Amino acid sequence: MTLPIRMFPSLALMILPWLTELSAAQPSKPTGSSAAPNGLPRLKAVTKAGAAAPLSASKYTVDDLQPEVDAGIDKTKKNDVDVLLLDTGKEWSRPLRGSPNDVTFASFQVYASQTTIIEVGGARLGVTASSSDGYLQLMYDSAANGGLQWRGLGVIMQAEPHGGQMLAPLPMLTVRLDPEHGVWDLYSDARLIAHDLPLIAAKKADKRFTVKAGTDGAWVCGLVLADESPLYEDDNENGIDDRFEQQQRGALLSKNASLPERSIVAGQWKAHQREKGAPILNFKRPLPDRALAPGSPRQ
Repeated sequence: MTLPIRMFPSLALMILPWLTELSAAQPSKPTGSSAAPNGLPRLKAVTKAGAAAPLSASKYTVDDLQPEVDAGIDKTKKNDVDVLLLDTGKEWSRPLRGSPNDVTFASFQVYASQTTIIEVGGARLGVTASSSDGYLQLMYDSAANGGLQWRGLGVIMQAEPHGGQMLAPLPMLTVRLDPEHGVWDLYSDARLIAHDLPLIAAKKADKRFTVKAGTDGAWVCGLVLADESPLYEDDNENGIDDRFEQQQRGALLSKNASLPERSIVAGQWKAHQREKGAPILNFKRPLPDRALAPGSPRQ
């Protein structure tokens, strides 16, 4: 599948540093490690006073990134990070958690080449060329108005050589699926960047996380599947930080709140994060080839 090239305002490049710092096989068992997988705040075994309460180990799984029995999909370690290597056009998937109508989360770190596709249930993300040489952009397949159309998210990434492949490290992304309301949300690090996007109806029942490698392959460097938000406490299951709701409204929205009500508060939270900032997730990333010259520090 070929994605169209879209032109984006120069503002997108200006916010790049802010954004980037911002069942064939079974998932691995829940982890109890003190390190937070993918840097996700609620997966820390020990948290500071006042921080979001950690998720129970039974509420999430950290995938062990095992390759399926297929030539062109291998596993290795890069800079002390487990990496699943996908050759051009190869596809790798994992089943999502939960029942068909349950809210569920998928957090992932992917290094993508142009035309890489990532699907999470009825949500679809794609990577294509940006208006600046050497950079790629993240897009989503909009299911609004009964049709599909690739639209930009304002997320721009530099493509660099990784193991001889030209790949762009995506930010740590989290997709929140809400099948009952037919929508999904997207977080970059801990920042909400899109909310209440319509699910693709034909894909809604496909409860899988899938990566299809683009023109120069793809790397999967981490995948966490969770029943609750791995980023914020969210007792009313609407994808919005409970603390913001309490500060903004004095109370949480009802679990039965209408989608328009929820969308208003989500928009307010998105604007608040844009103005005040959001936590940056700290985790190990594979380094580009140019950083691995003799004598270079390794992370």
